[in-house]
Amino acid sequence: MKKFRSLKNKSRSFYIFIAILLAFIAVGQFNWMRYLTHGPGPTGSSDMVPWGIYISGLAYFIGLSAGATIVGLVHHGFGRHDYQPIAIRSIILGLVCIFGATQFVLVDLGVPFRGLKVPIILHNLTSLFLVSSTSYYGFMGILGAELFFSIKVITGKASPREAAISKWLGILAVPYALWVVHAFTGSIFGVVKAREMWNTPMLPVHFVISAIASGFALAIMAGVIISKAEKRDLLGPETYNHMGKLLAFFVLLTVFLDFFDYFILRYSAKLEAMETWDIITTRYITTFVLNIGGLVTAFIMLLYKRWRTANGLLVVGAIIQIAIISYRINLVSVGQLAPLFPGMGHIQYIPTFSEITVALGIIAIVILLYTVLTNVLPVEEIVEKPMHQVRDFGRGFGKAKEAFAESGHMAETFGRGFHKRE
Repeated sequence: MKKFRSLKNKSRSFYIFIAILLAFIAVGQFNWMRYLTHGPGPTGSSDMVPWGIYISGLAYFIGLSAGATIVGLVHHGFGRHDYQPIAIRSIILGLVCIFGATQFVLVDLGVPFRGLKVPIILHNLTSLFLVSSTSYYGFMGILGAELFFSIKVITGKASPREAAISKWLGILAVPYALWVVHAFTGSIFGVVKAREMWNTPMLPVHFVISAIASGFALAIMAGVIISKAEKRDLLGPETYNHMGKLLAFFVLLTVFLDFFDYFILRYSAKLEAMETWDIITTRYITTFVLNIGGLVTAFIMLLYKRWRTANGLLVVGAIIQIAIISYRINLVSVGQLAPLFPGMGHIQYIPTFSEITVALGIIAIVILLYTVLTNVLPVEEIVEKPMHQVRDFGRGFGKAKEAFAESGHMAETFGRGFHKRE
């Protein structure tokens, strides 16, 4: 039994897709090297707005990695074994997304080696940066172990103990991802007292719920896209219908939190809150509409069964991704644009083209890793084919026995046996 698959004999379109990804990666890496040698001048960030689209990318990909673990929880914890065809794919998705999140952090730091400063050199146990950064590596370890044991299970090489480990890792990955990884990432924003938009105890909860919605939606989208690429059905209609209902619940919770975040911000009538609201509804009105309008639209669509199908969930999932990305951009960028002191003037952040190419390059790396790993590793259950010939042979004797047991057949058979035909 082969444990790994080969990338040979793939279609021409597959290699064209890989070439496009490599082109995006090359351009992004080139511009990143420019930042390392010439400084962050070509970016749109400044001392007034130090966090740009790279931190938005961090928040978004952390959420995807956490939300993707929901598939494993539903599969292992609630016995929905019809989720199995995308279970290992979701583990890989979570793993590559958390890796992508760390790449956004390294790019934002300017010098990659600074990424080792907080978890290794500075041991301030009260720092949320220490808790958050170390949790990323811990999450990679959990997902890596879960992937290892899950592959042993589907290839039939796991002992009962290893199968149990695989199951419990799939269940425990969810609270770790949502509580330790994503909630503490949200807490980094929530404890900043100077920022009205960030300083709320509900922000970690908001991070977690939006992470579930976006990550679960992306796992479904990945399954549908792979089904279309391989021209076969990974999941059945009933499974898609069940996924759509779960996704509708997660989206509804996200809309609830989004609405009251903006409602309290507007109703509080504080000076910075009103300035933040003005920025959201003027300069960032596009992302504001995409966020709220996208989530409401996705929820309404999921109420109808025709959208809880493979094609329907692909469309709804894309709308959810746009809505959550818009929320991350609003949260990170708008939260820094309200002046902290009178006379600071108009603060603005516009990402540059080179900055965007670096972000697209990281996204391309994530997609490339997912594509390669899902095509190399065994991702579906491998079942040994039964010995049909033996079974058919046995069935033949069974049928003969039944026929022979009939009284009429017995008499006719014995009659033919004792009397020679003319």
